[in-house]
Amino acid sequence: MKEGIIITVLIFSVYLCGQDSSSTYDKKLDQLRSEFGMGEGEEFDNSAYSQLVKRLASLGIEDEQLQDGFEWGGGKVGFEVYVKNNIDRLLSDFKLEPVLSDSLKKEKIELPADASVDVQKHPTEIFQEIEPVKDLAVKKTPSKNNKKKKKSKSDKNILSGFRLGSGLGKPLVAGAGFAEHASYVETVFSIRTPLGVGIGPVFTSIGYESSHYSFEAPVDTVSSYYGKGSGLVLFFDISKIIKIGGAKIGKYFMLGMPTYDHGSGFVSGYDLTMFLGSLPLSLSVSSRINIMSLDTGGSTYWLSASAGIGVDIR
Repeated sequence: MKEGIIITVLIFSVYLCGQDSSSTYDKKLDQLRSEFGMGEGEEFDNSAYSQLVKRLASLGIEDEQLQDGFEWGGGKVGFEVYVKNNIDRLLSDFKLEPVLSDSLKKEKIELPADASVDVQKHPTEIFQEIEPVKDLAVKKTPSKNNKKKKKSKSDKNILSGFRLGSGLGKPLVAGAGFAEHASYVETVFSIRTPLGVGIGPVFTSIGYESSHYSFEAPVDTVSSYYGKGSGLVLFFDISKIIKIGGAKIGKYFMLGMPTYDHGSGFVSGYDLTMFLGSLPLSLSVSSRINIMSLDTGGSTYWLSASAGIGVDIR
């Protein structure tokens, strides 16, 4: 009977002390700061956010709560809320020793008045020393969704983001130089590489594009123009800004200064890329506006739309 009472009081005391006090939470924050090489009391800012994302990535952990970045995720306030809500899981992920309340180190247990007669005759105070529990961590069984995420992350290579595409287009509107000319279907060929740099939510990559154009003169006294324009272009991935369609549709803005067979100029436009499930294939809808300075003098433009298919490495 006496042993049962002692065990019950011990369990109840441990439960009450298991709730985080303010000092316990501060100790946990200091553990996390030490892990990131931060000074004591230093704020969790953009630099700490970057350190956390890198450390989780090195462990193969992809946290959806961090995918919007520091600024888009609420800045300093949003990051502090995230740390507070996930502090125990983060300590577990980094295999840090859990912080226990000081009250767990030593518990004083007094037997109740209705204990056995022997106990009442000889009042006894029992001091139970409880050592800090080491290597205490909750093991989570990864769900199927987590397994898929980690697998997709590990499968990525240096070619992720590469696209090879082709399509057919047609001029819709032409400037004064080509307004009276007859236009025909034009072919388009493009390459988008994973080489680039991210600026905030926009990733800018280098690519190449080539397209043919054909404008037939209405009479023999006017020149016809058959040729192509090609050169390096920049693709701006704005999928994180325009989130319509989610990850199934890639949204890109492009700029370039191609060389034309009949002059030089400038090209701009957009691409909508629709991925076909897990297949490395995609359908695309594009629009381009070409502005060309003719070698013979003067300038003109034309606006075209095209559709095509591509091979994507993701």
